[in-house]
Amino acid sequence: MIDINATLLIQLVNFLVLLVVLHFILFKPIRQIMHEREQQIGGALSDTKEAQKQIQDMLEKYTASLAEAKQTATAAYNMLYQQGLDAQRDMITAERTRANSLLDKARTEITTASSDARAILKNEAERLSQEITTKLLGRAV
Repeated sequence: MIDINATLLIQLVNFLVLLVVLHFILFKPIRQIMHEREQQIGGALSDTKEAQKQIQDMLEKYTASLAEAKQTATAAYNMLYQQGLDAQRDMITAERTRANSLLDKARTEITTASSDARAILKNEAERLSQEITTKLLGRAV
């Protein structure tokens, strides 16, 4: 059974002294370390949230600049494409004009050559008919 005597009182005082000593040596530093750690974790979380916000802002800026670059590139492409079509149209028109002038020149040359050939053939036909007539009649006509 339990005896209540002076040793119980001494043990109770020893226990209380141990609690006070442990409080100052062990519990208080551990609470201080845990409190500092909570503050560090809280600071790290707020830094992480701020970094995520900055990253989100940068991503939005990047997306906006990418869309703007695509729009600028599309506009430049369309402008260059239209310039190419205009240049092609101009070249085709110039070549058609050149071809038409060459065709007209060739027609003129053909007409001139045809007229010259007709004149030569007419003269040759007259000369040949004169020769045939002279040979057939036996005298000059």
